[in-house]
Amino acid sequence: MSGIGISIRANPEYQPGAKLDVNASVPYEIRSAGTLIRLESRLPGLLGSLGSMSITADCRLCEQVTHYSIKGSPYRTDTIAPKTPAVAQAQRLYSDALELFFAPPPTSTAPANPGSSSRNTQWAVRAQFMLSGNGENLYFPAPSVKDPAQYSSIYRASDFNMTGRPFWADEQTHKAPN
Repeated sequence: MSGIGISIRANPEYQPGAKLDVNASVPYEIRSAGTLIRLESRLPGLLGSLGSMSITADCRLCEQVTHYSIKGSPYRTDTIAPKTPAVAQAQRLYSDALELFFAPPPTSTAPANPGSSSRNTQWAVRAQFMLSGNGENLYFPAPSVKDPAQYSSIYRASDFNMTGRPFWADEQTHKAPN
């Protein structure tokens, strides 16, 4: 019903080495951001007349470390999420979406030799949509009707140790259609 979707992709308006230009049609902060994270939902159209909506977004650039055996085959991958969220360079708000723009992530490193590890980065996103009206708040994505979970203080903060958590959309469970 809520149609929540998260997409993470290269910013199509990204210009490496962008210069500040007051006459540019696209702001510098957007042109210099290599990553676009888009949070979309049908909630404003479905429920917008019932109150106001706000979005809490928590985006983190996680480090993935892949360990390789002496023979050169990967045997374990560890994902490390930073303690604090990344700060967007810019944002654009549409009637059905919020776009967040981030600096280009650092480049990946390949394993130097067998028995070592490689490092790369991957975005992780958690988003919560809140509809406020008539003295109450409704949180989305809501769990299924059969799920007994009710919103409480344990769902106030995002959790990067799990996906599919009630009241929080994530980039894996709520992948936007292309």
